[in-house]
Amino acid sequence: MVKTPRRLPSILIHLTLILVIGLTGCLPLGAEAPGQPTRRPGGDMAAAAGALGVVEAYLQAWMAENYPAMYAYLDQLSQDALPLADFTTLHQNIAQTLTLDTVQAHVLSSYAETFHAEVAYRVDFNTRLFGTLTHDTVAALTREQDGWHIQWEIGMLVPELRGGNRLELVHQLPSRGRIFDRHGAPLAAYENALSIGLVPREINPEQADRLYETLAEISYYNPDSLARLVAATPEDWYLPVVSLTQVAAAPYIETLRSFSGVRINEFRSRFYVDGGVAPHALGYMLFIPEEQLEDYLRRGYRQDERIGVAGLEATFEPQLAGLHGGSLYLIGPSGEIQSLLASSDPVPGHSITTTLDKTLQMRLQASLGDLPAAVVVMEVDTGRVLAMVSNPHFDPNAFDLIETDRSLMESYFSNPLQPLFNRATQGQYPLGSVFKTISMSAAIESGLYRPESRFFCGHSLWVCDSVTLYDWTLGYGTAASGDLNLVEGLMRSCNPWFYRIGENLYTEGMDGYLSDMAYGFGLGARTGIDIAEAPGNIPQQAGTCVNSAQIAIGQGEVLVTPLQVASFFAALANGGTLYRPALVESIRPVTGEPVYTFAPDPRGQLPISEETLAAVAEGLRMVVEERRGTAYWPMEGLSIPVSGKTGTAETPSGRSHAWFAGYSRANDPNRPDIAVAVIVENSGEGSVMAAPVFRRAVALYFSDGEDPAGVMPWESEPYILYQAPTEPAEESPTED
Repeated sequence: MVKTPRRLPSILIHLTLILVIGLTGCLPLGAEAPGQPTRRPGGDMAAAAGALGVVEAYLQAWMAENYPAMYAYLDQLSQDALPLADFTTLHQNIAQTLTLDTVQAHVLSSYAETFHAEVAYRVDFNTRLFGTLTHDTVAALTREQDGWHIQWEIGMLVPELRGGNRLELVHQLPSRGRIFDRHGAPLAAYENALSIGLVPREINPEQADRLYETLAEISYYNPDSLARLVAATPEDWYLPVVSLTQVAAAPYIETLRSFSGVRINEFRSRFYVDGGVAPHALGYMLFIPEEQLEDYLRRGYRQDERIGVAGLEATFEPQLAGLHGGSLYLIGPSGEIQSLLASSDPVPGHSITTTLDKTLQMRLQASLGDLPAAVVVMEVDTGRVLAMVSNPHFDPNAFDLIETDRSLMESYFSNPLQPLFNRATQGQYPLGSVFKTISMSAAIESGLYRPESRFFCGHSLWVCDSVTLYDWTLGYGTAASGDLNLVEGLMRSCNPWFYRIGENLYTEGMDGYLSDMAYGFGLGARTGIDIAEAPGNIPQQAGTCVNSAQIAIGQGEVLVTPLQVASFFAALANGGTLYRPALVESIRPVTGEPVYTFAPDPRGQLPISEETLAAVAEGLRMVVEERRGTAYWPMEGLSIPVSGKTGTAETPSGRSHAWFAGYSRANDPNRPDIAVAVIVENSGEGSVMAAPVFRRAVALYFSDGEDPAGVMPWESEPYILYQAPTEPAEESPTED
């Protein structure tokens, strides 16, 4: 069995893992390839052929690692002495010790008499750490009533294991690669670090102001927000404030230690700066799950190592982890080292430079208060993701078991808002009126409508000769929008206009046309981003006339992810190209050239003509710039020209999701335009709750993080939450 490694001081680099199987062996390297199997002179040729067939079948089972099949070829005495479970464990332990990848084996020669046979064979162990280790050995067979069976002994596994020897693998761990933002700012490293936090009960009130001012210099908080956090934390709880490298923290340590109530803990682990920048995109690390342990041990990992289990940490585990090294020793029965059998040096992991902008990401993370929400910011001409926010977020440092506060990590699993869930890529939501951009495209491409087609937008519409559906203006007590062309219908987000589109597509025998258009916009399928994502859902057909009318306003069975929405709005902005969203700019070894450098990766074109695209773009511009547009007032005063669409999506709970999606039109040669998708769950109107977040994202991007563009409805000042958002007013069953 494998001994569980004893926890050693972190200063040690190597850990010895001893496989106590009571046996070991020395493996000759570089043996020449054998020729055809031969038989020794004399003996019973027919018997030899039978014994040869048994060993060949045994070796085939070994190469497939089918231990029960191997065991079936053993004679009765061998099986009596060694149960199947022990036989299996023995082979698995040796495979782990050797870091075995594959086994190759073939017969060299055979010899048989009436009741006894011998078959020589060669085994090549192809290992992860040590290359190919080769040995020759012999299987002895005995004839039983049902034929030849193998007299198994440990030398059949490795000849030198005879005599009570064993193998010992001493691991050498590579340093894990770091993760940076697009400008080279570190986001994740593997180094000595300090976690700094507060225990409210222990804070001296006379020192509090100076304490908060000091912590504000090294954290993202300002003194006032720290004071509010402390006031809201139970007195005897530990409140984590910031984790820093020892180098970064050094100038402040002496001062911090002079304050009461400050807890400073050292740890050596994966370190995520500022309490987690884009934690859902970067991911986090955990100890190797039991069901994967066998695989990782055979890659050369230690049993107590941690691996990436989410985000980029998981996707690029092989690149970030590097290549493990180690030394394989032959240990005698008394524990003495007999020889070094093989060794390899570790290779440090590659570092990843992401496409993320740390400043933009952190400002947006601080903009959502306690609301469950998501924001995606993407370059329109490349697919680079500059920010990916899922709220509530989490501190990936909490998964380091050396940290003192375990309640923080535990809260992530018990919190009903699921902070570990990436709403940006895995949240699947009805899109509401943002879907009208797709419905408008389908209407024009179908030939049933033109951009100048007109329709009277009233408070309601009798649809499909079966039901009355309503416009959002009715719920607000405002006048109906009146006579509108199709472009103006998008500007006003007129529900009856789009009910009629869905109805007519169905009655004209074009059920499924809306769905086909949605597929063409990249919905209902994964985008291909580097981390886990959901596909959403687009029904292949509406099935009924009323369903078609509902789908036309983004309801019914329509489900999308915020990432998909940002992606197709980027395509609307760039002329129609859907790019694969990207989080990785480059992957680079410690020395040498990058092994990967980002290049835009087109994955399709919007299935619409230039005329249709121009009409949709004009409608999206009018949403923001015309006084009757649903986002005119939220965007008033924004200096950057933008286009976009509000959305308010019904939910089974009766509390609508707020959407806003759009793009900038700055045409600045030094700063690419961006697309932004925002959803705020169960919060009300898109124009009220999501549009301000879009506005802030654009303003921050074009000001290098300086301009927050006002306050959110839930803020007393930028980034400072003054209260939880109030319950939304009673809404109409649709939109805006």
